[in-house]
Amino acid sequence: MRSKIASILIAIFFFESFLLEVIIIINEKFVIEPDMNEDYFSYGTAKLGVGNFELPPILIGTMFYQGQTLIDRKNECQFDAIKAKKRIDNQKSLAKQYKLPELVEISAITPEAMVKYLEFYLESYDPPFVLGGSFDAKIAGIEYLNENGIKADEYIYNSISNLKNKKELELIEKNRISSVVVLILGASNMTSTQRYAYITDKAQPGNVSIIDGLKKLGIEKIWIDGGVIDIESFSHILDTQQIVSKSLKLPVGTAPTLFLFKYSSPRLNLKFHTKYRKASVMFIASWYSNFIFYGAIEDAKECFSSVYQALELKNVMKNNSIRLFDNL
Repeated sequence: MRSKIASILIAIFFFESFLLEVIIIINEKFVIEPDMNEDYFSYGTAKLGVGNFELPPILIGTMFYQGQTLIDRKNECQFDAIKAKKRIDNQKSLAKQYKLPELVEISAITPEAMVKYLEFYLESYDPPFVLGGSFDAKIAGIEYLNENGIKADEYIYNSISNLKNKKELELIEKNRISSVVVLILGASNMTSTQRYAYITDKAQPGNVSIIDGLKKLGIEKIWIDGGVIDIESFSHILDTQQIVSKSLKLPVGTAPTLFLFKYSSPRLNLKFHTKYRKASVMFIASWYSNFIFYGAIEDAKECFSSVYQALELKNVMKNNSIRLFDNL
């Protein structure tokens, strides 16, 4: 009798062990962690690719940049609201037409102007958006956003290039800003290896890298902007973006057409800035970018159409296993 009971107990033990293993396997295979996605960051309806270039880049047009014609030259707090709304609406219409994600960057030089621009924008549009401009203007902008119930995860802070400004670090940490653009500063011949080291080397105060330092401040979403200054730097940046995307799994992009104009407004220099040159640069940038600051929002038409066509070609080439740049 005792031997039978022992046999039964042993059988039960092994059955329970087997059942536990089955449960563990089922959990590992079928249970999905909530709200976790390694392929993109969400900003409203826009998805920012992370670690790959499968999603189309978010196209970001800048409003209220220095020299924009709709701003009063004598008083930058005064601007043509009708024209401003028309230009923003045009970008959003193009985004819908071409099925491309978009964001608006609100830029300003002075704190007073930033408050005026944000008041205007939030009267007609919802977050998210990119907060740009001078440091003092961003301080005023964040204060205004806090007072008006706009959460810190509803805008992207543009930008930071090092961790030496304690006041800026305190601003970011105190306000719990979750998305920050890191702008790499360097010479035109700064290689992709050097640009990678710029954000990963422990060369910042406290013996940390820029990326690790921002993570310690609680930044959850770090964007990497290569910092275009001319066409040579642009070529190095395209290489950098592929390296950073693959190795660090961070969203990458830049302002690829920045070198096409020499003055604040692209309309002032036809020799170095044309719609056609801008469209050609946007074409290649869209293949290796998760976001693109395309510049003046007035240039939305050529930029959206160029990126749309570029992505159509990219998809055709992928579907046909054509590797265009292997033999350059």
